[in-house]
Amino acid sequence: MKLFLKWAVSLLIAAFFVWLSSRQWPVADLLCDEMALDGGELLCRVGAGTAANVSWAVKLIWLLPAFGVLALVHFMRVLRWAPLLNPLARFDFSTLNRVGAVSFFAVFTFPLRLGEFARPFLISQTGKLRKSAAFGTIAVERVMDGLMMALVLGLVLFVLPGSNTATYLSLRAGALVALAVFSGALGILVVAYFNKDFAVKVVGAVFGLVSAKLAQKLAGIMAAFIDGMKAMPTWRNFAQFVLLTALYWGVNGFYYYCVAAAFGMAEQVGFAGAYAMMSAVAVGLMIPNSPANVGSFWYFLLLPVSLFGAAGSGVNPMAFALTVWALMMLQYTLFAGYFLATGKVSLQKIWSIQRQRLEQTNDQ
Repeated sequence: MKLFLKWAVSLLIAAFFVWLSSRQWPVADLLCDEMALDGGELLCRVGAGTAANVSWAVKLIWLLPAFGVLALVHFMRVLRWAPLLNPLARFDFSTLNRVGAVSFFAVFTFPLRLGEFARPFLISQTGKLRKSAAFGTIAVERVMDGLMMALVLGLVLFVLPGSNTATYLSLRAGALVALAVFSGALGILVVAYFNKDFAVKVVGAVFGLVSAKLAQKLAGIMAAFIDGMKAMPTWRNFAQFVLLTALYWGVNGFYYYCVAAAFGMAEQVGFAGAYAMMSAVAVGLMIPNSPANVGSFWYFLLLPVSLFGAAGSGVNPMAFALTVWALMMLQYTLFAGYFLATGKVSLQKIWSIQRQRLEQTNDQ
């Protein structure tokens, strides 16, 4: 029942964001009376004969480098985890790639951020590392990603058009909120790192007002989590992690630019628009998500696009957004599918993560 309720909530989230997206970018525009190839360009035509109009068009050649960038981003995402793990335990690239591929797929597809628990769970199955220590590395990643994306979104807003529009103001507000949240999270991690006893006491005191049993359990989790963080990187390892994170997100923006070029939007939105879309998606998807981020992904992706007046450019932005999402879904599925199909990672173990989290919630 608990699992059913979580999926039900996630489906409601999906429906809400699909509704929001379709208000400005009508899904009906995606429907074609005829699809045809013309010199490597896939055309969606509405109408018949000489009266037919092109609803949207995509230059297929640009989808190849777009997928290539996604593959490169995957491997960079795997490699940047190594500097955080090395002081705790050494793992070969094959292990990190296997765990990363399946975990990234779980993060993207599982609802309500349940996939976040896949990576610590799977890496702990090697017997080299405790889950609490692995969670520490994931927490550092999430805080750094949040800070970096909030900063990128804030910076690109200076060069985007429409500074007085409601969309622009909402993006700026989102960037400021994300910056405040992740700066606060960074502060909490720093305090916990240098003063474990104080952090554990605060958790116990705050949650003790609700339940003594819950406070004791969370204090124990906090203590184990801090122990994991304390075993983490030296400043040299951390500097490597920050550099790889910057490169990872820097390359990631090219993916959005390539797909924009496929739909003839590259000149209109430019690299600033591509990075605005990337950071808007990254910040937006940090909230509890729908299954496979349906609805929410293209809603946050299209927020910056509207600043460029793409709705009147003859290009269907919803087709663009769905293509960005579909290619990412394809990449996650192919990379994870290999390890699941060959039995190197058990799908049953992935689902057991959700059961474990629900059992822990019930115990509390």
